[in-house]
Amino acid sequence: MTETRWNGEPCSALRLTAIVADTDAFPEYWARHLVGTRRNVVRVEYAGETFYLDDEDGSGWNKVTHGGSPHWAHSSIVIDPGSVQLRGDRADPDKPCPHENFDAYVEVNRITASDTDPTVIGYAADIKVNCRDCQEPFRWTGVPAGCSPRQPMCSVDETELRAPLRPASADPDFGLGLPGYAVNYRSPKER
Repeated sequence: MTETRWNGEPCSALRLTAIVADTDAFPEYWARHLVGTRRNVVRVEYAGETFYLDDEDGSGWNKVTHGGSPHWAHSSIVIDPGSVQLRGDRADPDKPCPHENFDAYVEVNRITASDTDPTVIGYAADIKVNCRDCQEPFRWTGVPAGCSPRQPMCSVDETELRAPLRPASADPDFGLGLPGYAVNYRSPKER
């Protein structure tokens, strides 16, 4: 389950679809030309209030999964309350998700010489991909499990790619002296 926040505090957020409604509150309402159309939205419940964010481009979900701070742009949207539906028609649990929308999470890490020496000796990117509609994680295919400064590897459950990086201006051997490890699978017969 993804943690969601608004103004840095926990909130409840759900990805839905809804029909856009008009409003008199804003004379220059940005979505007036979309009134009557169905859009991807995020319903946010925070501090006793419920409001909706446009999520057609993923910005609404991005906002709440990155702390809900003003740093992440969003567009508030007014919806017809009777038109709300679960996104991806997930109301039928027996129907498989078509996996049409995705979220990718990338964390770039600076690897330092030690806890006391802040000299950067390497970089790595950890990448995860989930289906946006059903939250199912995707697995990396054909990548060995472990961690290496020489090649991309994945977590034991294959859901996180761990890829070494270097700045374009760095020598080709930058970071190659770092230790790594590999996980080898053996069948019970091989033990």
